[in-house]
Amino acid sequence: MQTTEQEKELRAKKSGRFIAYASVILAVIYAIYLFVSLDNSVVADILTSHHINATKNAVGNFINSYRLTGIMYLIAYMCGLIAIWNQHTYLWWFLFAVYISQAFYTAVNAGVIIQSINHVKSGFMTLPLWITIIGSLALAVYMLVISIKRKSTFNR
Repeated sequence: MQTTEQEKELRAKKSGRFIAYASVILAVIYAIYLFVSLDNSVVADILTSHHINATKNAVGNFINSYRLTGIMYLIAYMCGLIAIWNQHTYLWWFLFAVYISQAFYTAVNAGVIIQSINHVKSGFMTLPLWITIIGSLALAVYMLVISIKRKSTFNR
């Protein structure tokens, strides 16, 4: 009986560490996208491609609001670090919601942003966006599969 409990505890710690490290990696990649790939020139291209006057104020407002939301996602990703020490059920579902909402939030405008990044910079600069969307969805699917398979969170 103890071995089963020890195995469950070990699985919980392993999945907690995996989620924590994956969250940190996604946070770093998303920060690269947010502050390197998406800059004023890309935003100006987005606005002008939609026949909107790309004034300094319009570009600043767009990028500030986009980055503010992005910073909130970065903080939410960093909450995944808590999973190293504490594998709580609420943390599991919070992170699941973060991954799902991040993937869909980013995917909503992905076509326009990818097109503008390709136009202004290069296709290589779209990689952080792609990795963030795919990584978030992959982590959400992983967490959902674990929840269904183990009928619990963090493999407990």
